[in-house]
Amino acid sequence: MTSAASGTEVLYYHRSWKGEKMAQILLDYLVAHLGLPSRGIKPCTSEDRGGYLLRYTKAPCVICEPFFIDNSVDLARAQEDLPGLARAYAQAIEKIGALAQRGFQ
Repeated sequence: MTSAASGTEVLYYHRSWKGEKMAQILLDYLVAHLGLPSRGIKPCTSEDRGGYLLRYTKAPCVICEPFFIDNSVDLARAQEDLPGLARAYAQAIEKIGALAQRGFQ
């Protein structure tokens, strides 16, 4: 069965401005590569899905949800170019690293 849900989203802890910046960068790169709808960045509390990890990890933390595995169109798009998806992650991480070196300014 194909899910009606489609797209890319990134979760971050709602009180982490670094996490929010990281989430936006990752979202931009993943959406640009996959071409799926952007579902945006989602602030989470510790009670939300994934929130415990986001809140209690000492370093800034995000959860990327690049596609819906139960949506056959999303899954097929992701599987078309897995090396490209890995590159999109790597480029986003490089950008985040450069931003972190400047103190996230």
